Amino acid sequence: MSHQWPGGLIRKTPPTPAGPYQDGAAPGVWTLDQAAYWLKQGLWPIAGSGATPVGLFGGGSDASLGINTISKIIIATVGDATDFGDLTVGRFDLGSCASSVRGLWASGYDSSASVRQNVIDYVTIASAGNATDFGDLTVARYGASGLSNYVRGVFSGGNTSSGNSNIIDYVTIASTGNATDFGDLVGSTATNTASCASETRGVIGLSNTSFRTNIINYITIASTGNAVDFGDLLAAQAGAMASCASATRGLFAGGNTTAGTINVIQYITIATTGNAIDFGDLIQNTRYLAACSSDTRGVFAGGDIGISTKTNVIQYVTIASTGNATDFGDLPTATQGLAGCSSAAAAVQPTPTSSQMGLFGGGYTASEQASIQYINIATTGNAYLFGSLTTVAYTLGACASSTRGIFGGGLRPGISNVIDYVTISSIGNAIDFGDLIQARYYLSGCSNETRGVFAGGVASGVNGSNVIDYITIASVGNATDFGDLTGGNQRMGSCSSTTRGVWAGGQGTGSSNLNRIDYITIASTGNATNFGDLTVARFALSGCSSSTRGVFGGGVNDVSPTYYNVIDYITIASTGNATDFGDLSNTSYNNAACSSTTRGVFALGNSSGTVNIMDYITIASTGNATDFGDLASAMTDEAGTSNCHGGI
Repeated sequence: MSHQWPGGLIRKTPPTPAGPYQDGAAPGVWTLDQAAYWLKQGLWPIAGSGATPVGLFGGGSDASLGINTISKIIIATVGDATDFGDLTVGRFDLGSCASSVRGLWASGYDSSASVRQNVIDYVTIASAGNATDFGDLTVARYGASGLSNYVRGVFSGGNTSSGNSNIIDYVTIASTGNATDFGDLVGSTATNTASCASETRGVIGLSNTSFRTNIINYITIASTGNAVDFGDLLAAQAGAMASCASATRGLFAGGNTTAGTINVIQYITIATTGNAIDFGDLIQNTRYLAACSSDTRGVFAGGDIGISTKTNVIQYVTIASTGNATDFGDLPTATQGLAGCSSAAAAVQPTPTSSQMGLFGGGYTASEQASIQYINIATTGNAYLFGSLTTVAYTLGACASSTRGIFGGGLRPGISNVIDYVTISSIGNAIDFGDLIQARYYLSGCSNETRGVFAGGVASGVNGSNVIDYITIASVGNATDFGDLTGGNQRMGSCSSTTRGVWAGGQGTGSSNLNRIDYITIASTGNATNFGDLTVARFALSGCSSSTRGVFGGGVNDVSPTYYNVIDYITIASTGNATDFGDLSNTSYNNAACSSTTRGVFALGNSSGTVNIMDYITIASTGNATDFGDLASAMTDEAGTSNCHGGI
């Protein structure tokens, strides 16, 4: 790369642009080739709506009837809210969440028809206008609250026709469709809950109109399952708090306790657990208010300040500090029971723009998972939620071209032949690609830019399949027979160069632990050929590669059993036995891996329990692995791939 001149200062070595990479900055004068280089690394700031964060407040009650009004503020400024558009149905006691692009509202009570609503509405935040139908919640209710990261919106609690509930359901914000069951709140049923989130964790303050509760729950947004106890609010609530958050701190404000309607603001640190701490006070005692936030400022709007006395006051706080709220402006009308969201609340998650994108799909934690997580292999850091597979799946295989990620087979939860695909440059859910020639799980995939190949696995009545099938990645459709492995096998590690696919280790048809390495020529068809042996016989390992070197990490030998942190490597273009590379940070099996042409990343899976640890290595060297970051949730039996591996 050539020189650059940030601020007029010539530097011999160009610096790396500073994050955040959404709505961040790269000050100075850059040549187009420099900008293109950093864009490919996923380190070039991109435009988003977070630069001028927009807050929206929708629905509520301005008299005895629910209203459909949506109002807009610019969070970084002060001033009165302006009209944005209308919801599809006027209602109050609803919940809201958002990505940086879309705002959603769900649940609520439609007093004109005296019915609880299951309606989910959405708007495009950058364009004022009326909301559009998104789909339906799993159960009609009012008093559910919303939280979200960039990809997924979650709605919790609420009052159904059977009373207060513990329901949690979720949607993928970028799509449309009905909500899916996530799990249950714990400790109490709840209505008029208050929710906030970081990029990975959602926190829900419970309240109950039948009996007051001070319980706080949390969930991992990228997974599914029941909530976990977080700690306690300062006082038991009968309902009607509002909540918002920065990337690290969550706020709960107002509500109704044994003391009546209160003005208390309290805070928690989202990444930890523990009881809430006093932050300061609202301008006045308020319940049934709404909230939204940027990563620095929390805004509270409307509410009930006395029996049947509604307010139009908008007030704000600086989230990182403590202290009392300050006047921001006014809503168009005095309103209670409204819900707020913003374009900035989830903007801490970077948009994937990297040419070195790693994906981990499916897996198992407390239950089968459908989530797809992504990392930027060129950097280090935690994984982010990308979207979801078409169904829950674990023990599946994966492969990719530079544009498409493919996930095949697995337990979904029965033995499956399903193949899914995603477009790696676009966050979102997977789409059906076609079917494998044989339904199986514990299979392994590899690929070059054109062709994806799946091998081995456990099929119905076959404990170690020798089947190899392939797809043309750019064309949807069913897989075609390629040939056979040298013997029946499952739970292998796999990798590829642009010409060869390689499978290593595994568990044979007699439950034997294998050190065998097989290879194929990807562009042809035919049976696999013996390559050589691993340094240690084992299964449930994973593999990754540069264009010249394949690396296999972890695994288990069930004779003792013995769990391994071993990393082996081979030179793909030759044949012969593997050589010791170094060690993972922990013993690891049922793990997953992905790579660029220079770096391999291992998600460790099972390591003295299911973990969220990721390690990385520099493939061209040897040595022990180094900490990369964490998956969004602890996971085992997921599948890894990337748009930049050695086969591309």
